[in-house]
Amino acid sequence: MGYLAGANQYNVPHSTLGDYIRSNWDTFQACQLKLETKPIMPPAHEEKFFEYILLIERKYFGCTRDDVRRLAFQLAVQNKIPNPFSVAKEAEGKHWFRRFMKRYKYKLSLRQPEGISTARATGFSKEQLEIFCDLYEKELAAHDYPPSRIFNVDETGLRVV
Repeated sequence: MGYLAGANQYNVPHSTLGDYIRSNWDTFQACQLKLETKPIMPPAHEEKFFEYILLIERKYFGCTRDDVRRLAFQLAVQNKIPNPFSVAKEAEGKHWFRRFMKRYKYKLSLRQPEGISTARATGFSKEQLEIFCDLYEKELAAHDYPPSRIFNVDETGLRVV
Protein backbone atom coordinates (compact mmCIF):
# COMPACT_ATOMS: atom_id res chain seq x y z
CA MET A 1 0.00 0.00 0.00
CA GLY A 2 1.34 3.46 -0.82
CA TYR A 3 1.47 6.24 1.69
CA LEU A 4 -1.44 8.13 0.06
CA ALA A 5 -3.74 5.10 0.36
CA GLY A 6 -2.50 4.48 3.91
CA ALA A 7 -3.09 8.10 4.85
CA ASN A 8 -6.65 7.91 3.54
CA GLN A 9 -7.35 4.59 5.20
CA TYR A 10 -6.04 5.64 8.63
CA ASN A 11 -7.26 9.25 8.43
CA VAL A 12 -3.77 10.78 8.69
CA PRO A 13 -2.72 13.83 6.66
CA HIS A 14 -0.83 12.47 3.65
CA SER A 15 1.76 15.25 3.84
CA THR A 16 2.61 14.31 7.44
CA LEU A 17 2.93 10.63 6.63
CA GLY A 18 4.97 11.47 3.52
CA ASP A 19 7.35 13.61 5.59
CA TYR A 20 7.96 10.74 7.99
CA ILE A 21 8.60 8.30 5.17
CA ARG A 22 10.97 10.66 3.32
CA SER A 23 12.99 11.34 6.46
CA ASN A 24 14.81 7.96 6.37
CA TRP A 25 12.12 6.10 8.29
CA ASP A 26 11.10 2.79 6.94
CA THR A 27 7.42 2.25 6.32
CA PHE A 28 6.96 -0.03 9.33
CA GLN A 29 8.44 2.56 11.73
CA ALA A 30 6.33 5.34 10.22
CA CYS A 31 3.16 3.29 10.64
CA GLN A 32 3.96 2.56 14.30
CA LEU A 33 4.15 6.25 15.23
CA LYS A 34 1.23 7.94 16.89
CA LEU A 35 0.65 11.02 14.77
CA GLU A 36 -1.05 13.42 17.11
CA THR A 37 -0.52 16.90 18.42
CA LYS A 38 1.14 17.00 21.78
CA PRO A 39 -0.22 19.52 24.27
CA ILE A 40 2.10 22.47 24.69
CA MET A 41 0.98 23.22 28.22
CA PRO A 42 0.52 20.45 30.81
CA PRO A 43 -3.14 20.10 31.83
CA ALA A 44 -2.50 21.37 35.37
CA HIS A 45 -0.84 24.54 34.05
CA GLU A 46 -3.58 25.02 31.48
CA GLU A 47 -6.30 24.74 34.13
CA LYS A 48 -4.58 27.33 36.33
CA PHE A 49 -4.12 29.54 33.27
CA PHE A 50 -7.84 29.25 32.51
CA GLU A 51 -8.71 30.18 36.12
CA TYR A 52 -6.39 33.19 35.89
CA ILE A 53 -8.17 34.42 32.75
CA LEU A 54 -11.51 34.07 34.55
CA LEU A 55 -10.09 36.07 37.47
CA ILE A 56 -9.01 38.82 35.08
CA GLU A 57 -12.52 38.88 33.59
CA ARG A 58 -14.13 39.08 37.05
CA LYS A 59 -11.95 42.08 37.89
CA TYR A 60 -13.26 43.88 34.78
CA PHE A 61 -10.05 43.63 32.76
CA GLY A 62 -11.00 42.30 29.37
CA CYS A 63 -8.79 39.92 27.43
CA THR A 64 -8.43 39.86 23.68
CA ARG A 65 -7.24 36.84 21.74
CA ASP A 66 -3.77 38.32 21.40
CA ASP A 67 -3.63 38.97 25.16
CA VAL A 68 -4.42 35.32 25.90
CA ARG A 69 -1.80 34.11 23.40
CA ARG A 70 0.83 36.45 24.88
CA LEU A 71 0.01 35.40 28.45
CA ALA A 72 0.25 31.73 27.51
CA PHE A 73 3.66 32.30 25.94
CA GLN A 74 4.88 34.15 29.04
CA LEU A 75 3.61 31.32 31.24
CA ALA A 76 5.48 28.77 29.11
CA VAL A 77 8.71 30.80 29.27
CA GLN A 78 8.48 31.39 33.04
CA ASN A 79 7.83 27.73 33.79
CA LYS A 80 10.44 26.56 31.27
CA ILE A 81 7.84 24.61 29.28
CA PRO A 82 9.30 23.84 25.86
CA ASN A 83 7.19 25.27 23.05
CA PRO A 84 7.62 25.50 19.28
CA PHE A 85 6.86 29.21 19.02
CA SER A 86 9.38 31.87 18.17
CA VAL A 87 10.54 34.36 20.74
CA ALA A 88 10.22 37.14 18.15
CA LYS A 89 6.41 36.96 18.19
CA GLU A 90 6.24 36.36 21.95
CA ALA A 91 2.84 34.68 21.63
CA GLU A 92 1.44 31.20 21.33
CA GLY A 93 0.19 30.18 17.90
CA LYS A 94 -3.26 30.70 16.45
CA HIS A 95 -3.81 26.94 16.26
CA TRP A 96 -3.01 26.59 19.97
CA PHE A 97 -5.50 29.35 20.74
CA ARG A 98 -8.20 27.73 18.61
CA ARG A 99 -7.75 24.38 20.41
CA PHE A 100 -7.67 26.14 23.81
CA MET A 101 -10.94 27.93 23.08
CA LYS A 102 -12.48 24.69 21.83
CA ARG A 103 -11.68 23.05 25.17
CA TYR A 104 -13.18 25.94 27.17
CA LYS A 105 -15.82 27.30 24.77
CA TYR A 106 -18.71 26.95 27.22
CA LYS A 107 -16.78 28.46 30.11
CA LEU A 108 -14.92 31.34 28.50
CA SER A 109 -15.95 34.18 26.25
CA LEU A 110 -13.38 36.72 25.13
CA ARG A 111 -14.42 40.22 24.17
CA GLN A 112 -12.74 43.48 23.35
CA PRO A 113 -12.27 45.27 26.70
CA GLU A 114 -14.29 48.42 27.28
CA GLY A 115 -13.51 51.30 29.54
CA ILE A 116 -15.50 51.23 32.77
CA SER A 117 -15.33 53.61 35.68
CA THR A 118 -14.37 52.31 39.10
CA ALA A 119 -17.53 53.78 40.60
CA ARG A 120 -19.70 51.88 38.13
CA ALA A 121 -17.81 48.61 38.59
CA THR A 122 -17.93 48.70 42.40
CA GLY A 123 -21.21 50.58 42.83
CA PHE A 124 -23.58 47.94 41.51
CA SER A 125 -23.49 44.94 43.78
CA LYS A 126 -26.12 42.53 45.08
CA GLU A 127 -26.63 44.68 48.18
CA GLN A 128 -27.08 47.83 46.07
CA LEU A 129 -29.61 46.01 43.88
CA GLU A 130 -31.62 44.92 46.92
CA ILE A 131 -31.66 48.49 48.26
CA PHE A 132 -32.82 49.80 44.88
CA CYS A 133 -35.57 47.18 44.59
CA ASP A 134 -36.82 47.92 48.12
CA LEU A 135 -37.00 51.65 47.36
CA TYR A 136 -38.69 51.01 44.03
CA GLU A 137 -41.35 48.75 45.58
CA LYS A 138 -42.08 51.31 48.32
CA GLU A 139 -42.42 54.09 45.73
CA LEU A 140 -44.77 52.02 43.57
CA ALA A 141 -46.90 51.08 46.60
CA ALA A 142 -47.02 54.67 47.91
CA HIS A 143 -48.15 56.35 44.69
CA ASP A 144 -49.95 53.56 42.81
CA TYR A 145 -48.58 54.49 39.40
CA PRO A 146 -50.40 52.98 36.39
CA PRO A 147 -48.21 51.01 33.96
CA SER A 148 -48.46 53.81 31.38
CA ARG A 149 -46.53 56.12 33.77
CA ILE A 150 -43.54 53.77 34.27
CA PHE A 151 -40.61 54.45 31.94
CA ASN A 152 -37.31 52.71 31.31
CA VAL A 153 -34.64 55.42 31.22
CA ASP A 154 -30.89 55.06 31.60
CA GLU A 155 -28.21 57.68 32.18
CA THR A 156 -27.91 58.49 28.47
CA GLY A 157 -31.55 59.65 28.39
CA LEU A 158 -31.09 62.32 31.07
CA ARG A 159 -29.55 65.75 30.72
CA VAL A 160 -26.80 66.56 33.19
CA VAL A 161 -26.75 70.33 32.52
